[in-house]
Amino acid sequence: MNKLIKKIAVLGIALTLITGAFTGCKGNNAATQTTVALPSYTSIKEASGELPVQGKIGDMKYRILSTEEYGNPVTKERGYFVDQLEQLDSPYFIVATSGVKTNDGNAIKIVDLGMQGSKLVIVIDEQIGSGEKYTGMNSPCVALEIDHDHMPAEFMVVTTTGEVLEPIHG
Repeated sequence: MNKLIKKIAVLGIALTLITGAFTGCKGNNAATQTTVALPSYTSIKEASGELPVQGKIGDMKYRILSTEEYGNPVTKERGYFVDQLEQLDSPYFIVATSGVKTNDGNAIKIVDLGMQGSKLVIVIDEQIGSGEKYTGMNSPCVALEIDHDHMPAEFMVVTTTGEVLEPIHG
């Protein structure tokens, strides 16, 4: 009888572990995304509707870098993080990423920048690829380079559909 109880307990533990794996049980690192209406902000787009790849927002100098220019961080999570080189007075990089993708044709780009009071608003557009699957790691990202002396105290990264991206803590 004692052996039967042990077997049932072991089977119950195994079943619990297997069920957690198949249901996508996540730890505390699971980022939640918030969808809101696209915030009102003062855009810096030109009259033609184009966003300059580099320029100024108030006193802040910026430059938009593609994945090829910034590099590919191969980040599993979708969201954003702030990066900086180790050199003194190096610029800051606000990096938005779509997370790891398993097919070709995925892209992310900054489509607008603006200010909402003193808060920088970064609007991104994510394009989901329908290409064939491949075995390599791909983590589409885009980086906004900001001069060292003018990093905003507040900013938000939001998609064109109003989804506010959460910071990636790594």
